[in-house]
Amino acid sequence: MFRILLLALISLLGLTLATNLLAASLTAQETIERSKQNGKGFKDLTQKVKMILLDEEGDSKERVMLMQALTEADGDSFSLLTFTAPRREKGIALLTVAEKQEADKQYLYLPSTRRVKRILGGNRAASFRGSEFTFEDLSDQSTSDYRFELVAEEACGELSCYVLDRFPKTDESSYSKTRLWIDAQHFRPIKADFYDLDDKLLKTMTTQNYRLADNQYWYPEFIVMENHQTRKSTRMQSLKLELNTGLSARQFSELALRRN
Repeated sequence: MFRILLLALISLLGLTLATNLLAASLTAQETIERSKQNGKGFKDLTQKVKMILLDEEGDSKERVMLMQALTEADGDSFSLLTFTAPRREKGIALLTVAEKQEADKQYLYLPSTRRVKRILGGNRAASFRGSEFTFEDLSDQSTSDYRFELVAEEACGELSCYVLDRFPKTDESSYSKTRLWIDAQHFRPIKADFYDLDDKLLKTMTTQNYRLADNQYWYPEFIVMENHQTRKSTRMQSLKLELNTGLSARQFSELALRRN
């Protein structure tokens, strides 16, 4: 994350390269590729994030987690989400490994059993620790697994956005379509609508309050996922972000999960 969330939001609380060039007449694929390229230039990131879960009655639960991500020179990438609070969630971790020419792999570690569980098939549609984010949402999601269509260019608040539809090429996804809004100036992910397999609107994810890191990378302070069918939502708040702290691939392994 830059690889931690849906390609459309090109990462959960991830980064977009700051630019003032307004793109003209890009295709859907070119828009997505520009967004991907904008997130490159740093090797690793570490981010402290607060997760707020709201139920249909408006009652909330708070959790804190550490997000770490690494991209190696050969293109392999890794991400690790580790809960640090509250005590009952502390140590629970999700590892995502995305190696070139291979499907990404996800592993969930539960300290209560000291076991690492591989997330496979239909389990990818399950909620991640009671949130409105699924394991699929938190996977790497290669662009080659999807077909993109440019729908429109329209105003989104004070911005102009490219609107794209993303369709999975296989039946492994739990979504029939995702509609994306991408800032036409900076190529920052703004919004994503997720449709279920019956083509009904299921969830909406939005980014809020973009900030600059190292005077060149944009990242949102908040990402909100709202479930229209359950009326529940999950709000992620970036508390602290650090780039290029020297993470290594050995910190993103099943063995490292057990050592958390």
